[in-house]
Amino acid sequence: MTVKSEPHYLPLFFDIMDQPCLVVGGGEVAARKTTQLLQAKARVTIVSPEICGEMQRLIDPERCEWQQRLYLSPEAREYRLVIATTNDEAVNRRIFEDCENSSIPVNVVDQPELCSVIFPAIIRHGSITLAISSSGKIPFYTRSLRAKLERFLQDQLPVDRELMLIKFREFVKSNVTEQTLKIKLYDRMLDEGMKIGSKWSIDHPPYDLWTRWIEEERNR
Repeated sequence: MTVKSEPHYLPLFFDIMDQPCLVVGGGEVAARKTTQLLQAKARVTIVSPEICGEMQRLIDPERCEWQQRLYLSPEAREYRLVIATTNDEAVNRRIFEDCENSSIPVNVVDQPELCSVIFPAIIRHGSITLAISSSGKIPFYTRSLRAKLERFLQDQLPVDRELMLIKFREFVKSNVTEQTLKIKLYDRMLDEGMKIGSKWSIDHPPYDLWTRWIEEERNR
């Protein structure tokens, strides 16, 4: 028997907006996974004889459909991403095999040997999305790290400051062509600008100051 080597995951951000995704199972874990899919604007089909109250609240005729039945092999091949959360190992393995045979990404909860993709700890803060994973080895640490990073972003990047960074990037792109100069300006913004940026107005950015920065950095 071939022993599967330890996986080395490639971190990716997966665009599943309006893509059909399947969740097999109706418990609290399935509800959490479904919530993540819906946050990514996927179209979710839940297959399970029963679902928990949390899952019932997620049902939406536009985005989240519940089919009250057992999994029917090989239906997984009709979806863009599949998540299995059942307590039946045989069903989980059947789902995994159906997905593998059709090159469909699959996650079987708590069975890493039946996963071609895993779900990291996720932080969303405005335009920033961070994903943290320990490959399932020390999840308690990734949870702690996620909490610390969430607090850091809340302190360091309030919404108005993020909007100012976006405006600054647009300004630089419109006025600078040299890549090395762009990098210098972005570094200056993150150093000097983040300290004084709270005094700036989103409606009236300090374009004169930013123009002076360009000249100063260009002449250094």
